[in-house]
Amino acid sequence: MHRTRWTSALRGTATATLGRPGLARVTGVLLAMTLACGAPAALADDDRLFGRDGKAYTDFAPMPQWTTMLERLKAEERENSACGAGAPIDGCPHTEWSALIARIRDREPRAQIEAVQDFVNQWEYITDPINWGREDFWTTPSEFFVKAGDCEDYAIAKFMSLRALGFPGDALKVVAVRDLNLGIGHAVTVVTLAGETLLLDNQIDPVIETRSVRHYRPVFAASEDVWWLYR
Repeated sequence: MHRTRWTSALRGTATATLGRPGLARVTGVLLAMTLACGAPAALADDDRLFGRDGKAYTDFAPMPQWTTMLERLKAEERENSACGAGAPIDGCPHTEWSALIARIRDREPRAQIEAVQDFVNQWEYITDPINWGREDFWTTPSEFFVKAGDCEDYAIAKFMSLRALGFPGDALKVVAVRDLNLGIGHAVTVVTLAGETLLLDNQIDPVIETRSVRHYRPVFAASEDVWWLYR
């Protein structure tokens, strides 16, 4: 079962999980924190996803797991600036991933999305306590392709793969949802393309439109510059 805890990701919610009744506490604490921050001015428009309205914020203080992952990613990119051309280089991480990006770079966007979905979903699902000895840890693509991960790690790897292919940041989101069928928390990637909102999910093999999914209720979502709280 693909579970994830969105606890340390949201500062001050260390005991709540989306897979339990603590979902209300997660959302309530996060909402209180955003209001306490003075309702930061939105960088992007508010959003509607899976039938729910989302409010946009630019203060990422409530989301340290996301911001620290982005910081590690920037450091990795500096260290591996010579990598990524597709050919194996001694000392370069995730050469399979680099080769994928190089191989599909000239394909049509929909074909790129489908290739990323297929590639990332090949990795093994491993929970954070087993993989990292931590309750919750959000990986960079480098970390994921070395050790695999759980659902938010799949989502991040897909998000960053599409960014590496040139998809604009404002077309992509990592989304924390509640799976209403299983009664647990989950994470997915969403990409907007040609007026469609597409879902990349490690629990669903094909790329499908979000409007065809009825069993996900969004809790929050993040891109590189803005995040949304759904209610």
